[in-house]
Amino acid sequence: MTARRAAAAVAWLVVAAAAAAAAAAAQEPVDLGALAQCVSDSGALFYGAHWCPYCRQQKEYFEGNAGALPYVECYDGPRSKGMNAACRNAGVRSFPTWVFADGSVKTGLRSPSQLAADAGCD
Repeated sequence: MTARRAAAAVAWLVVAAAAAAAAAAAQEPVDLGALAQCVSDSGALFYGAHWCPYCRQQKEYFEGNAGALPYVECYDGPRSKGMNAACRNAGVRSFPTWVFADGSVKTGLRSPSQLAADAGCD
């Protein structure tokens, strides 16, 4: 076996092992209430808007536990009145926006497992 083929075989095994581990992790039940509380306790903030369908979907990922998420509403009234000062001052430009204790920012929907990793709850 040549060095190139050996390296390719090792790379394939690593990819296969990672895929198997990801599949196994995806099947493990997650305590969404504990995760939502951990994300909140971590100092993360979830900026959203009441009219944002992606923010609504983000909350739905946590089923009945969305109330434990560290949610910050960015619109105090209709969308036409504009974003509130708290969100403008935080630099929020899209929804949902997650800001983590280490200063990192993620925008868009985050799966519970992504949030667990982002917030150090995994």
